[in-house]
Formats: sequence, C-alpha cells, structure tokens
Amino acid sequence: SSGSSGINAEYGIADLVYKSVRRSRSRSPAASVSELIADIIYSVIVQCMFLVQASLVGLVPVLGYPMQMVHMALVYSLYAFEYVWMNQGQGVVRRVALMHFNWSYFAGYGMIMSVVISCADSYFVGVCLFSLMFPILIVSSHHSSPQTKVKCFPLPLFKPSIFVTERLMSLTHRR
Repeated sequence: SSGSSGINAEYGIADLVYKSVRRSRSRSPAASVSELIADIIYSVIVQCMFLVQASLVGLVPVLGYPMQMVHMALVYSLYAFEYVWMNQGQGVVRRVALMHFNWSYFAGYGMIMSVVISCADSYFVGVCLFSLMFPILIVSSHHSSPQTKVKCFPLPLFKPSIFVTERLMSLTHRR
C-alpha cells in the first residue's frame, strides 16, 4: 500500500540522515529484535492513544483548542525525534520521559507544523502539508540538541495515554 511505502521511505530517509550526521550507528547491543518490535508496537499504541487524548482535549471549552495544539506539537516532535532516539537505542519509556521533562522545547519544535496543519481547509490539504513539512522536521531533529538538564517543570501529558496503553497491554497478557 502507498501508506506503508511512505513510512518505509521516511524511515529510510531518517536512517540515511542519521548515518551521515553521526557516521556510525550506536544501537544498544542489548536491543534484541523482539525488544525492538515490542518497543515499536508499544510506541504506536501510545501515539494512537495520545492522538485520541488530543482530540478529547480539543473538546474542552475555551482552553481546549490551545491545549490540542500543544498536544499535536508534541506528537509531531515525537514523530520526528523518534527516528533519532530509536537509532540511539533509547526505549519508549526514555523517549517519553525526554518529552515530559523537555516539553517546552518539543512543543516549540512541533508548533509551527501544528499551526500550519490546523489552518488547512480540508483533511487532504492537511495531509499534503504534513507530507511536505515532516521530512524537514526529521532532518532538523538529527541536527538539534535538546537540553537534557532542563530548569522547566515536567509536564507529563503522555501519562494518560501510557496508562490506557498499559491497561490494553495487560489485557493481552491475561489470555
């Protein structure tokens, strides 16, 4: 399908950029194939739950729309930086923790894309804008250095999504 080939192309682009910027892959030797697959599945579910969360937050009167914009900015940042972090061997728990403790950086990083896409007249135009802007975010994420020693308070916006994801995962283990 064209959707999966687009995702494969983005991973390919991200991988080439990572190799050219870092000149070597520093994947953790402990990361087995099954751990990698589990991490990807868990991450996809968290991201889907976060998109549902963003939609629900958007329904709140007055503050809903600005909070939804922050949520979308964070998810766009996560999409872009996930390529870098996965190549570094960082698990989903570490990636989400980076988002929680550096939320102001990542909200700012993805805000332009969030605002531009929210101004789209239709879903199709929004998808086209995403397709044009996302490769730029991927490339710039490989060249950026988010501060890890932040003086900002943590904002754990992913916690509700992680909670729901863990409940869903626990249902699969009971069978």
